[in-house]
Order: sequence, then C-alpha cells, then structure tokens
Amino acid sequence: MQHTAMSGAMALMAAAAITLPAAARAQARVIADPKPPHSQESRFGGARLMRSGVASQFDTLGVAPLGHIGDSVTQYLFTYNDKLSRVLHSRITSRQRFLPPVSWRAACDEIAHPGWFFNLSPSGTALFAVVVPGSFGRPNIKEATATSRSGAWQYFHALADSAWHVYLDYRKPADERAVNYMHADFWGPDGDARYAKLQMYAVRGPEGRGYTAFSFAFRDDRPDLPNTTRTWIVDSWGFLVASAIGNVDIYGTVDDNGVDAVVTSSGLIRWSGTEWQIPPVYSEEPCLYHRTMPVPAGARP
Repeated sequence: MQHTAMSGAMALMAAAAITLPAAARAQARVIADPKPPHSQESRFGGARLMRSGVASQFDTLGVAPLGHIGDSVTQYLFTYNDKLSRVLHSRITSRQRFLPPVSWRAACDEIAHPGWFFNLSPSGTALFAVVVPGSFGRPNIKEATATSRSGAWQYFHALADSAWHVYLDYRKPADERAVNYMHADFWGPDGDARYAKLQMYAVRGPEGRGYTAFSFAFRDDRPDLPNTTRTWIVDSWGFLVASAIGNVDIYGTVDDNGVDAVVTSSGLIRWSGTEWQIPPVYSEEPCLYHRTMPVPAGARP
C-alpha cells in the first residue's frame, strides 16, 4: 500500500515542525495564514491526519489549500492502514503555512515539501487518515465494466512496453539469464504486467456516462527515478481521458452533486464541469530507493 510510507512522512514532518528544539524549528518555519483566494485546485486536494491531530497538506506554491477557516472537510479514518473504520465530518478552525528549509531538499529529504497545517474540529485519531474537502459519506465500491477494462488494455500495454524497453536499456543485463529474470519480474506470471489483477472502479460521470478509475505501478525500479506510476480515468470503452503521474490507493466513490468523486489516498478525483481533475501525488520513493535498495550492476538475480 502506498499510504504506509506517506503517512510516516507526514508524521515526520509534523515532528520536525512541532517537536524539534527551538533552533531547528526556526529553520522549519510555520507561519501565519497568507490567506490565498479560493482556487479550483482546492476542490480536489487532500491532506493527511498526523499523530498530533493536525491535518497536513503538501502544496508547494501555497495557492491551493484544502479549505479556508470554517469550511467543511471529511476525515476517512483507517485501522491497520487499509481498513476504513470511520467517517468523520469536521470544520477547519485554523490553518498555517509550513515552509521547510532548503537544506532538507538538498539532503534528499523528500518529505520537505511546503504545505499547510490545519486544525480540525472535531479531530479524529487513526493509524492513517485521509482528509478531503467537502462533506461526503462512506465510499461505495462498484466494479468496472468488462468493456472499459478490455478497452483500456491497449493503452496500458503500450505504456508497459515502452517502460520495459527503457528499463532494459537502462539496466543493460549482462546475460540472457539476467534478461529473463528482469522480464519475469516486470511482466509477471501472466505476461500482462499484472493488468488482470488491477482493481478498477466504476465511476458515474456527467449525464450518467460511465467511467473507470484505476491506479498502477510497473516494476521498473530505478535509483534515479520513481517507478513508472499512473492514475487513470478511462471512459466506458476504455479510452484514456485523464492521467496523472503517481500511484494511489483508491477507496471507492462518493456522490458529488449527481456525479461521482473518487476517494483516493491523495485526495479526491472530481469532475470540474469540463474535465476530470486528479490530485497531485508526492512521493519520497526516489530517495528511499537510493538509500535502502542499491542494485548491483547488471541487475543480476
């Protein structure tokens, strides 16, 4: 699950800004609310509830906060990181801007994204929680249609094939045995890059049109880049209509004034009136990979 590492990142960011000695806190600044105007991007943002009970949202430019003071938000509270246990409706009582020092990024510290801290009332507690703008119920899970799944295969396969050749050229395996090992790991036992095992969610679009949402990551780990990851929206025939870089957990859909919104670990995927908007995904994966999983030259098994 992607959110395990990400929730840990949020907790670390909270600790850095709240519990470090005064000298360190002076570098990791928490400043007064600059009060930017409402933006379209705020509608599909998302935050994480930290152990301190404060919701934290990455927002590099500071122009798309989850909400303003007094706005309603929904907290999806999880146990054991993947079991939704409770839905809590709250209001934002205060917010602050978080600005990390440049040195955090220079040290390959990917949790050091500028963002926001929100105080919520009431505030929940959970091992992991996603906070989204607006007031919504528990997500519904509806299986995607066979036509959308079969139709999307051509786009998925084209991306997988491209990623495979780039990965192969990057690794330059030393012999056929290494090539076979890489091929089996990347394409999986069924040779479809695990496409058949992807969970796809039916989404009700405008005028009742059917869409499908799903997210995936290929096994082309590299120390200089994150995995090839995508979150996609396809229509009822599988035609790709929206795409964003990043792999998220999807929990289901909620009613958003007659159109579905998709609840994910990074926020809401919502219909803007003209297009599907997908929240940005922040990942510390490149640095974690480099630190913990060095790969021998030639990628030998």
